[in-house]
Amino acid sequence: MKFISKGLLAAGAAFSLAATPVAAQESAMPDDDVMQAMRSMFPVEPLTAEQEARLPIARGIVAKMIPEGTLGDMMGSMFDKMMGPIMELASSNPEADVARQLGLDPSELELTEEQAAELAGILDPAWRERNAVMGKLMPEMMKDMMTRMEPTMRKAMSEAYAIHFNANELADIDAFFSTPSGLSFARKSFSMSSDPRILGASMEALPSMFESIGEMEAKMTAATADLPAPRRWGDLTASQKSRISALTGLDQDEVEANMEFVDAMKEAGDE
Repeated sequence: MKFISKGLLAAGAAFSLAATPVAAQESAMPDDDVMQAMRSMFPVEPLTAEQEARLPIARGIVAKMIPEGTLGDMMGSMFDKMMGPIMELASSNPEADVARQLGLDPSELELTEEQAAELAGILDPAWRERNAVMGKLMPEMMKDMMTRMEPTMRKAMSEAYAIHFNANELADIDAFFSTPSGLSFARKSFSMSSDPRILGASMEALPSMFESIGEMEAKMTAATADLPAPRRWGDLTASQKSRISALTGLDQDEVEANMEFVDAMKEAGDE
């Protein structure tokens, strides 16, 4: 049950947005500099003249795969199929909700489903209703988000097809997608991602995934073992402290408190 709880916590990260006041969401929106920095992480080269020439047929292929205006519906339906079983599990055992409200990791709690439900009722008498509302709202939010993203996604996919396939390959793909079987494949290739077999396999793989994350952390620790540890506040010289304060605009007491908090969180996580 522990690995399921971690999966629910991941899903809960998305729910937390729905529970956040609009004003807080707006204040958390990244500014232009941050957005520019994020875009610069994935630089793209301009299309060549040959690639530009292939764009029309590439756009036609993408239109067969994702008819205009349908990406939101497809993703909303997919998310609904994914969230249904997850929300049913969350309603039967709200351990992840309880852990989040108590500021703990689910692995720190050893609760039966009955105990988790009792604690949830104490901390949030409306937890069942809240989960139901969020479970219904999330597919609608995903649909709206993907509808907004569709023009950008359609453009990027068309360019990717024009880059990765030559004219003959694109013609063959388009010819196949123009047949009844090909058109069926094109339309279903996205929605098949929500097939219960694929989703079930993903859930079955969760234990291995979390195990691999633990192995990655151990490997990172071993790989950096010979490096000096990051400096703590007490390791810094007076001039270094002053420089940090000058660069950040924070007074030294603030910086010290923040760094000590980070150290405390790290030590707690290592225990």
